Amino acid sequence: MNKDTANPLVSVIIGNYNYGSFITEAIESVLNQTYRNFELIVVDDGSTDNSREIIESYQDKLTAIFQQNEGQSAAFNAGFARAKGEIICFLDSDDYYYQEKLAKVVAAFNQNPVVVQISHGRTTVDVEGGIIGRDPTYFNQGDVKPLLLKWGRYAWAVTSALSYRRWVLEKVLPIPKQIRAGDTYLTATVPFYGEVSRIEQPLMYYRKHGNNMQANSNNISYLIKQREDTANCINDTASNVGITQRFDIERDIDYRSLKILQSDRGSFTQTLKIIWMTLQESRAINYSSKDTLERLVRRGMCALFPNEAKIYMSLGLRRYSRFKLTGKKPQLIGKKSKKFKF
Repeated sequence: MNKDTANPLVSVIIGNYNYGSFITEAIESVLNQTYRNFELIVVDDGSTDNSREIIESYQDKLTAIFQQNEGQSAAFNAGFARAKGEIICFLDSDDYYYQEKLAKVVAAFNQNPVVVQISHGRTTVDVEGGIIGRDPTYFNQGDVKPLLLKWGRYAWAVTSALSYRRWVLEKVLPIPKQIRAGDTYLTATVPFYGEVSRIEQPLMYYRKHGNNMQANSNNISYLIKQREDTANCINDTASNVGITQRFDIERDIDYRSLKILQSDRGSFTQTLKIIWMTLQESRAINYSSKDTLERLVRRGMCALFPNEAKIYMSLGLRRYSRFKLTGKKPQLIGKKSKKFKF
């Protein structure tokens, strides 16, 4: 295993499922990095398209793992089991890296030995790679355990913008089989072993396209289960490291609003409580005014207007506003599962 502290081996793990139309760009973005001490591991999670043929065409340029379809968490586990690097970076196969991504991540880890997780900014692109916009670059830094134990969340990045020290992943992996979202698990557990940090500039391209797996953004039962799983991960890890404080899931405002939405029995009093808690949460995490507004609207609608809330959660703030102004519901496109940061 490479122990060069200045130029450590970096393992990049790509998880893929039926993204043969995009995976070449993802692979090439890794192979063309300015930082050269890396290995690339591609985990194909039971694809039925031409992904295997594309992956195998790279031969000894990468390590290929082919497995039955088991989901993101199983792909993370399989990739890490083969990884040898001291730094681990993840990449969804429909996204791709800036050329200097690995160099800047390594430099950031080298500058702060207590950091165990790094988030960085992203640039959103369409199916052809055309730039749609630059996403928020604010992510929490330092010790975020108090935020996890009080609010069940903090500001962190999407999968392809997350990097870790190997030793901390050895503490929390493998991800339990019942956990479907591997990135949610990691960001809820890793901070109990060290500080998190950020690189504000975008270092990856985050693709939105019609073939994305549906985000489950209006699958209420799924979203509630996700919040319950996150709470359990937080509390189990707190116990493992000797922390007596526990996260009360009733302080998870998304959980509260989703439970109201599920029951279709909201009230004005519940809405006021959700609004007040959202403002407190936003101040603690330091969300932008835009993010705060999105949460206020979404959560408030769950409590007061459940039918409208389901439409809103499928479209998002901008597309929903356009729909209400024009009366024409836009055609849905697939969205990444962290679009609404549940």
